[in-house]
Amino acid sequence: MKSLDSFAKMSGLFPSVQKSTVYFSNVPSYVKTAILNLMPFKEGCLPVKYLGVPLISSRLLYKDCQILVEKLDKRIMHWRNKLLSFAGRLQLIISVLSSLHIYWSSVFMLPNRVIVNLEALMRNFLWSHDSAFQKGRAKVLWKTVCVPKHEGGLGIRRIGDVNIALMATHTWSILTNRRSLWVEWVHAYRLRGKSFWACKVPSTCCWSWRKILQLRPILRNFIWSEIGNGLNTSAWFDTWSELGPLVQIFSPRLIANAGFDMNSKVSDVYSDNLWRCPDAWRDIYPVLNQLDRLSLDPNKSDKLMWRHGDDKHEFSSTRAWDSVRHQEEQVMVRHKVGMDLVQPKWDEVVKWLCDRAKSKSVNDYVARLLVAASAYFIWQERNARLFKNQLRPPESISELITQQVRYKLMGAKLKDCANVRRLLGDWEIKGSDMQYDDRLEKLKEKRAAKEQQEMKAGSVVQNEEAESVAEDMVETEQVSEAEKVTGTEKVIEVEKIIEVEKIIEVVKPCLKCLEPYKDCAVKDEKLAEYGSFSG
Repeated sequence: MKSLDSFAKMSGLFPSVQKSTVYFSNVPSYVKTAILNLMPFKEGCLPVKYLGVPLISSRLLYKDCQILVEKLDKRIMHWRNKLLSFAGRLQLIISVLSSLHIYWSSVFMLPNRVIVNLEALMRNFLWSHDSAFQKGRAKVLWKTVCVPKHEGGLGIRRIGDVNIALMATHTWSILTNRRSLWVEWVHAYRLRGKSFWACKVPSTCCWSWRKILQLRPILRNFIWSEIGNGLNTSAWFDTWSELGPLVQIFSPRLIANAGFDMNSKVSDVYSDNLWRCPDAWRDIYPVLNQLDRLSLDPNKSDKLMWRHGDDKHEFSSTRAWDSVRHQEEQVMVRHKVGMDLVQPKWDEVVKWLCDRAKSKSVNDYVARLLVAASAYFIWQERNARLFKNQLRPPESISELITQQVRYKLMGAKLKDCANVRRLLGDWEIKGSDMQYDDRLEKLKEKRAAKEQQEMKAGSVVQNEEAESVAEDMVETEQVSEAEKVTGTEKVIEVEKIIEVEKIIEVVKPCLKCLEPYKDCAVKDEKLAEYGSFSG
């Protein structure tokens, strides 16, 4: 009671006797009786719900999670009488049903039976608009549905994968030694100075701690230690090189014989740019030569990173889910049309295409072909599944889209240049199958022929210059006679022009009379009356 009084004085919070209950676990009966005689609270029995989840001392059972299953089923029954489309049901599953278990999944490892029942309810609601299972209504495997859309799925997240990703946050808190009362308790009473990866599963530990330790084989490949000064990274158990944990190479006895212990850090085995390990190790294990590229930075501390493939990032539950989930091969061929950086969202694809709508680039042309073919065949497959109960695997649809674009390219007239040939090579199209646009080649040929003619004409002009000098004398004699002829011709032409001007002056008033009859049949009759002037 003194402890409660001290807590009340410090925090200003006073416990209510009527609302407070005391719970006991693994306590002898005489100790329990002594405590109840001192405290004015009544005794309660486990399990009890605390902060929305059951507070238990044993493993989590299906009956403890039955309230979660019933809650999800009630949501589905509430939507059952509404006319929801397939897209509407899918959106409800992603935004509502998939979020009901998040809090539970972040606290417990859910029993497998609970996960199966929850996913069965969501699957049946998606395909049959009901919580009751109807055989034959599911069009695609649930494992294939629960992958991102760019991998051929519908974007639903599997409950088991989400559960592992959320529980990975507790593992990350232990490894980074986050400032928390629970983390300090784990290091003081569970690890006791040992590495988290080397801690054994005791037979007397609680169920929740055992479940956390069972996640180590799944998460270990994704946790990378980025070396700084090497003071916080275990030399044997942490993954800080491409070789993986060195404890998989060296046995504990071999480590002890070399003068190290199992708690040694990287800074203990590597100092002054030299390894302190025996030279015989390099003869036995030549792969150790890869560690010579390591360099320590005394001004930089070690840092844990989440590694997926060659990418290293800060930890988040989203990245953890993306790493532990089931992976499918991407069905898009964006890399063939220069759309690698475009997000796999319809709005982003349309925006990218609109920005290049007037582009005449061959890459943009093929991108438009690809999007159009994808929309057509996906819509065709959707109709076949809904109305004919026929379905094809994503691989065959992807092949159809690729084949259609390939046929369109084979029939298109493209310029014969290096960029076009490279793009056709990416689409596995041979040059003999193409109809290239030869207008540019013909233009080049015409220009070359014209240049040749000009060069030939230049040589002919030089030869004719000599002949023209000789002919100048003859031409001067003929000039006087030609001038006389041209003089008489000019007089005749002037007389003709004068006669034509007189005729025009007579015709002008007649043409003005035709203005009221514009665009009508009378116009033809009036023109016939003045037909004599047409001669």
